[in-house]
Amino acid sequence: MAVVHPDFYRHENLVRKSIQIPSTQHKELKALAVELDSSLGDVVETIMELMRQDNYQQLKAAIIQRRERELSSLNLSLDEAYAYLGSIPETLDDARYFFEAAHEGMVA
Repeated sequence: MAVVHPDFYRHENLVRKSIQIPSTQHKELKALAVELDSSLGDVVETIMELMRQDNYQQLKAAIIQRRERELSSLNLSLDEAYAYLGSIPETLDDARYFFEAAHEGMVA
């Protein structure tokens, strides 16, 4: 997800926001800019303008759905890991031993 910084810079009488884009998305946006025979800045600004015109509702809904899917996936993975660890008594005993040893080391 792109991060828009509040700082501004001036270039050829235009005021633009500074935007940080992760490298994977930067490559995709740059490829899109080349395909459209445009600049990366123009592509990003156009995307931002389209989102503003739609009042961000579709974007907000898509981001919320994506986060929920990611959290759901993480919760499922954690549940599976805890279930697996809980099924192995010696693992829990080892974990308890190392936790208590570390705790004693911090207190001493």
